[in-house]
Amino acid sequence: MPDDEGANSSPPNVNPQILDAVSKSTGFVFGPSAGATPAANAGTAIAYEKAAQAAALAVQDATDYQRNILSISTVAQGKALAMMFAEKTINPYAEILLLAIIASVGAAVTAGAVDFVAAEVAKDFPMVPAPNK
Repeated sequence: MPDDEGANSSPPNVNPQILDAVSKSTGFVFGPSAGATPAANAGTAIAYEKAAQAAALAVQDATDYQRNILSISTVAQGKALAMMFAEKTINPYAEILLLAIIASVGAAVTAGAVDFVAAEVAKDFPMVPAPNK
């Protein structure tokens, strides 16, 4: 097994200008980290990107959920009202109307909660690489 060349050595066959560009762009995004290697900074950048992407997907899924529930709820509300007017009776259509409205509100609350948690995850994500042990 070949000797370990150390954490600060350049990978073979990689142009030093590319390594410098990656190091500078990572430093620009995360700021200089005392004692951190460019690989640690790049790893932090990748981890942050993946966490932000997961948060964005959660928000997108919550939005889709809300949109789907609102579509179903709107149809149920319209049908319940139409049946109330057609049959000139309130029961059982008032209950259906109320449940459809509650579903709309619940979907909005759920989407809002997911948005809040996703924002907290992105905001609280550690921006500094963990110290080497």
